[in-house]
Amino acid sequence: MADDPVQEMTSRYFRQRRNPFLDELLRAARNGHSDDLDAEDAADALHLVPDVRRDLDRAEVTLIESVLDHGWTWEQLGAEYGNRSKQAMQQHYRRRGGKRSWPAGERPPRAESPHRLSDQDLDPADVANVREAIRALLATAHDVAETHTVDGVWPAVDAPLEEISAIGLDPLPRLEVACRKAAEAIEGMVVAGWERRDPGREARRRQSWTVRLEDEMRDMASWLDREPQGRLIPRVDRPLRVGTATAERPDHLEIAAEDVDQVQESIALTLDRLEAHRAVFDQVIDELRRRQAELS
Repeated sequence: MADDPVQEMTSRYFRQRRNPFLDELLRAARNGHSDDLDAEDAADALHLVPDVRRDLDRAEVTLIESVLDHGWTWEQLGAEYGNRSKQAMQQHYRRRGGKRSWPAGERPPRAESPHRLSDQDLDPADVANVREAIRALLATAHDVAETHTVDGVWPAVDAPLEEISAIGLDPLPRLEVACRKAAEAIEGMVVAGWERRDPGREARRRQSWTVRLEDEMRDMASWLDREPQGRLIPRVDRPLRVGTATAERPDHLEIAAEDVDQVQESIALTLDRLEAHRAVFDQVIDELRRRQAELS
């Protein structure tokens, strides 16, 4: 039913994707039978129930502990969770395997760590970007797995070229792009959060030449892992000659005539990137030479 709270919650947590096993559990629990399953399928599903029950118990213990860690009392939790008394709620927690205890009195609110960002430090727009990037990553992983696996297992041979052509990109680059976008969104949110808490923090951090070099080297390494791999660009120091095929020869690199413009563009983009990084290194060299002169 559209107004079923259990179905609404499972739909939200499973990103609108149907979960047949969960549907069967709910149908069997509510109707006393499951019309769509034969005896063999029902027996197979039944084998999963003990593992699911253990997982649910562990999840329930974790959620109870999280609520209590955030300042709720046993009385509040029991009233919210099935209108239980304090003692009944504690017994329920112990039966599920919980072993922790909390102070009886009211606990003071936790002081915010100066080394951790709070919700107030984060821009809601940045948080939304992170959520969207993670949602895209999960959807990409799901689509790649559905397209390139059989019963959840990757085949021993490479995916057929026709299949790769149909989706536009090989599965690993697709996942890499999605992962990178999620990481960039998270890093941008964190940097902006610290800047909101402490305006000028990033500028002060960049005053250190060691930090600037670390940033440049990390950025350069990330770029080398990513951009040049998909470009037609010479990898070894050999003479270039225009020919009929793009290939590595014993004494030169042959570039097909139709690939020359693309190779030229790739070289130009690479030079721009290297020049930008070299500018930072030149600045650091000038700074250290100036300091050396000041002490002479």
